[in-house]
Amino acid sequence: MSVLRVIWKTAVVIGALVVGCFSASQAGWSGAEFIAERGQAGFVTDLLFFGTVAISYCILLLIQRIAKPMLWVMVPVLLYVAAVPGAWNGFASDFDAGRGEAIKHHYANGYILEHMSDRGRFLTCHDNRIDLTEDAKAVCMRTLNVPPGQRIPGSEHRCGPLGFLECSETAQDGRQQK
Repeated sequence: MSVLRVIWKTAVVIGALVVGCFSASQAGWSGAEFIAERGQAGFVTDLLFFGTVAISYCILLLIQRIAKPMLWVMVPVLLYVAAVPGAWNGFASDFDAGRGEAIKHHYANGYILEHMSDRGRFLTCHDNRIDLTEDAKAVCMRTLNVPPGQRIPGSEHRCGPLGFLECSETAQDGRQQK
C-alpha cells in the first residue's frame, strides 16, 4: 500500500507542477500587461490574470494537502515561472504573442506580421535582430508607407511625465519610414 501511495502522489505532484507552471506563466504575463497598460488591458486580461492566479493557488493548496514538503520546491518554481517566462517575456514582446515568437526565433514571415497588433508589427519591422522574409518585407512596406503627415500605425509610445501623454511618429514625406 505504501508504494502505491508514493506512486499516485508523485504523479499528482508532477501533474500539478506542469499545470502550475503554465498557469503561473500566464498569470505573470497577464499581470505584467495589466500593470504596463495602466489598467487599460481589458476584461479578458483581467479574467486570465485572476483565473490563473486562482489555479496556481489551488494547486499550492493541493500540494500542501498531499505532499507538504514539496511546497519548498513548488513555490520558488512557480514564482520564477511567473516572473521570467511570464512577465519578462510579455514585457519584452510588448504583450504580442506573435512578436514574442519572432523574437524567440529571430525570424518573421508575412503571415505572422499580418496577425500582430499594430505596435508589434511596427516594432518587428524596425527590429534588426529579426530576419524578415520577402512577404514580410512587403507587409512592412505596405503598412509603414503612409501619406505625409499621417500617423504610422503602431508608432505610438508613452512619453511625458509618468507616461501620461501619448506621442506618435508621423511620416514626413512619402518615403518609407525606417
